[in-house]
This record gives sequence, C-alpha cells and structure tokens, in this order.
Amino acid sequence: MKQTTAVLAVLLVLPSLSSAQAWRSYFKGTARARAAGACERRNPVAVGGTQGYADSLGNGGCYVSIHPLSTGMVYRDYGIFDDGMLMVFSSYGEAEGPDMTSAREFYFFPRTGAPQLEMDAAAATVAVRMADGGRAVFDPPTAQISGLDRGTVTVSPRIDRDERGGVEVTGYQGLLLDCGFRLGELPSGRPDGDSTFRSAHGQLCTVKNREIFVYKDGDHALKYDDAALSAWLKQRCPVLFVGF
Repeated sequence: MKQTTAVLAVLLVLPSLSSAQAWRSYFKGTARARAAGACERRNPVAVGGTQGYADSLGNGGCYVSIHPLSTGMVYRDYGIFDDGMLMVFSSYGEAEGPDMTSAREFYFFPRTGAPQLEMDAAAATVAVRMADGGRAVFDPPTAQISGLDRGTVTVSPRIDRDERGGVEVTGYQGLLLDCGFRLGELPSGRPDGDSTFRSAHGQLCTVKNREIFVYKDGDHALKYDDAALSAWLKQRCPVLFVGF
C-alpha cells in the first residue's frame, strides 16, 4: 500500500496530468510483479470512451485503472487495487491547488486475488474483477461505474466538489469499509479521521483510521490481513457480522 499511497499523492497534486498519465509516469522503471504472473499486465486498451490498463506497483501490489478518454481536465476515474481498495479520483480543472482534485475511498473484503481487467471491444463491455472476486461494471461511453455484482452503485452525472466524489455503494453483499471523501489527499491519510465498516446485513461500525491503518514516514497502509481483520472486528465491533 505504500507505493499505492505515493502514486495517489502524485495524482492528487498533479491536476495538470490525467491520472492515467501520472500513474504511468510514476511506475515507469519501478513496477515489479509480486511474484511471477501475480499481477496482470495490460497495455492501455480503449472501448468506446473508456481506457483501461493493468500493472503492478513498485512494492509488488497490483492495480487496474479505468479512465475516460478525451475529457479535458474535468473528469472522474477509478483505481482498483489488490488491497481491496476502489478509489474514485476526481479532477476539477486545470488550475493548481489542493481543492482541484479529490479522492473517495472504498475497501471490499475478504480479498481473494489481484484485480483483473475485462475489456471486450467486440462486445463493447468494460469490467474489472475486484480483489474480493466481485465484478465492477463500467459504462463504455462515459467510463463511469454502472454496476457491482454484489451491490448497488449510484453515480452523480456532475463532477463537482459538492458531490463528494459522486459515487455511493449500497447493499453490498460483503464487508465494505467506507473511508469517505477528501479534497487534495486520500481520506484514509488522516489518522484521526473516521472510517465506517458496513456488513452485508447493513450493520455499521465507525472506527478511527489509526485503528486500522499504520502511519509511518508520511505513508500509511492497512494493518491487517483478512484473518487478522476478522478477529479484530469481532472484538472491536461485536455488532458487525463480518462474514469471513
């Protein structure tokens, strides 16, 4: 997650680049696979108005990027990571400043493998198999998420700060961690900020970020693998049905 945090920092402070350009620039010469064949590698592929690609992070983690084509500097795109994160990145224009980009963060558990890009030009379909095994489906003309195998997703047509990322997930049939929204930085980057776990049954448990993330040298990462997270949640949030 350290390299994930670092590259997202690049995205959030470089609004003059598209996120896809920033990611590829950052990863050039540094990406390595976690193990042979562990991460899917896909050069940019276009279907309709959507570009997708897959690669590995410098620490061996895996990610998939979904980005709209030819949108200028006002856009919303998506990063899907093998630590379970779905990151909604928004750019609000060409000007510089901490209020010109934002991130909306979700994590899905349990995690079963690396994300996989599924793009079919002939069928005009775009999807990503996320780390928890569920599929996120995207609308090819707009590059916006349009469905989840295990839940319901709503997307605002407006790309505006007041929309707070513009993406909401409800009724997810698994464990979801909602870290919220933040201008200019990852919301999980605030140790004293709040994040909320939501079970498949709709039970909620809000925790401090420092309880679930490790912070060191300006970086942060999730503390727990799935087994340790399940054990911790059963003590910390006994009302929550963890499900794994």
